[in-house]
Amino acid sequence: MMNDLQERVTKSISLVDQDKMPLFEALVHYAKQEVTPFDVPGHKMGAQMNPLKMALGETTMRMDVNSMKELDLLSHPQSVIKEAQELAADAFGADHAYFLVNGTTIGIHAMIMAACKPGDTLLVPRNCHKSVMDGIILSGVKPVFIQPEVDYHFGISHGISISNVRKAIEEHPEAGTLLVTYPTYFGSMSDLATICTIAHDRDMTVIVDSAHGAHLGFMSEEMIDPISAGADVVTVSMHKTGGSLTQSSILLLNNNRIASQQIQKALDMLQTTSANYLLMSSLDVARRELSLYGNARYSQLKPIIEEAINEIESTSSYEILKAPYVKAHYDQFYDWTKLVIRVNGIGLTGFEVYRLLKEKYGIQMELAEGYVIMAVVTGSDTRESIEKLVLALKDIEKNLGHRSMIMLPHVTADQVNELVISPRDAFYAAQESVPIDDAVGRICADTLMIYPPGIPLVIPGERISRDILKQYHYYRQTFGNVLTEAKETNHITVIKENA
Repeated sequence: MMNDLQERVTKSISLVDQDKMPLFEALVHYAKQEVTPFDVPGHKMGAQMNPLKMALGETTMRMDVNSMKELDLLSHPQSVIKEAQELAADAFGADHAYFLVNGTTIGIHAMIMAACKPGDTLLVPRNCHKSVMDGIILSGVKPVFIQPEVDYHFGISHGISISNVRKAIEEHPEAGTLLVTYPTYFGSMSDLATICTIAHDRDMTVIVDSAHGAHLGFMSEEMIDPISAGADVVTVSMHKTGGSLTQSSILLLNNNRIASQQIQKALDMLQTTSANYLLMSSLDVARRELSLYGNARYSQLKPIIEEAINEIESTSSYEILKAPYVKAHYDQFYDWTKLVIRVNGIGLTGFEVYRLLKEKYGIQMELAEGYVIMAVVTGSDTRESIEKLVLALKDIEKNLGHRSMIMLPHVTADQVNELVISPRDAFYAAQESVPIDDAVGRICADTLMIYPPGIPLVIPGERISRDILKQYHYYRQTFGNVLTEAKETNHITVIKENA
C-alpha cells in the first residue's frame, strides 16, 4: 500500500512539472517586449509588412529570433532550453533529451556517428529510411542488412523478426550496434524488449529510429515505447505524431553505453548554430500536451477508430490491417493509430484511391502503395474527421470501384539487394549516368525511392538487378514519381567500370 501511494505521489509531482513550458514561455515573454533588434534574423521581428507577415501574423514573426542569454543556446544549453530538455527526458523516461531542428534525419545521423566508428559493422533493417542510408555514408560504417518480414497480402513490409536478428548477430559477431525501426512506417513493432536483451547480452548498443512513435509512451493501453523496451538511443519525430511543428524532433539517450558528451558532440557538428526557436518551443508545447492529455485523448480516440474499422469492413470490400493479423502472421505488435487500408479488393490500386480521396473528397492521406493507402491518426483527430474518411471510402467503392480484385507483381521488395562495396565508397567513386534498362548488373551510385515512405529501392554500393528495374517501372507507371539523382528521365547513376 505504501509503495502504491509513493508511486501515485511521484507521478503527481511529475505531472505538475510537466505542466511547465520554460522555453515556450520565455520566447513568448521576449516577443511581447519592446525590443529594437540589431541582430539577425534580418526581418527584425517582422518590422516590415509583407506577404509572410500577413499570412503568419505579427506574433509569429516576433517569435522568430536568434539565440541570446534569456533564450539560451541549443548547442550549449544552460537555462530554458536545458530545463525544457530535462522535462522532455522525464516525460519519455530517458536519462537525457536533445532538441532537434532538422527532423529525425539529423538524430539518426548523430546516433550512428556517436555509436559507431568508421569501418564498424552496423546491423540494420533493409526497409529503413533513406536517412539511415545517408548516415551510413557519412559515418563510413559497414552495413549488414536484415531482411524484414514481407506481407504479400497487404503488399508491404513489417519489422524484423527475432530469428533474423539472432541470425545476423551470430553471423556477424564483430557488429557492435543494431539499428531497429520501431514502429515501421506501416505501424508494425518487433518485440523490441527481447531484441534489446539479445543485443545487450552481446554487449551491443541498440539505436532506434522511432520517427513514427513519439506517441507510444502516452497511449492509454499497454503500448511499449522504445525507451521502456530498453533501447539505448532513440530519435522520435515529434512533428509526425506528437503535435510539434514540422522538422522538430527529439533524441533520447538511455543508460550509459554512449556518453552524453558524444551525442552532444555529434549534434553540434551536424545541427545548425542558428536553431529555430519556433521549432524548439513547439517541442516544449507538444511534450506538455502529450504528458498531460495524451492518455485521455487516445483513450477517447480508440473506440472511434474501432467503430470506423467495423463500419468499413462490414459494409465494403476494404480490409484494415489490425493487431491480431500482425501478431498471428508475423509475431509482432501493432500501432492502431496507423490506419492501413487494403483497397485492391474494389479493383483500384492504392495510388488511384489516394488521388480520388484528395481530388474528389478533399482528404489528404499519408501515402499510397500498390494495394494500400494509409492514414496517420493522432490525438488531434475527431469522430468527424474519421467519419469523413469512412464515408468517402464507401462512396468510392459504390460509384468508382470495379468488381475484380487487382493482384499485381512487385508491389513490395522481397529480398535484400547484393551489397558489392560500401555505400561510402560508392558515393565517392567515379560515376556515370546510364539508361536504367541498361543498368542490370552495374553497381549503383544513386538512391532510388518514392517519398513517402522514403525507403530506397536501391542504394549506393548495391548491384542493380532485374527485380529492381521491375520495381522502378512499376512505381513509374502507377505513382508517376520516383526520386533519383540522375537528371535525365529513366536514367540512373552507376559506378564507372574500370575507372
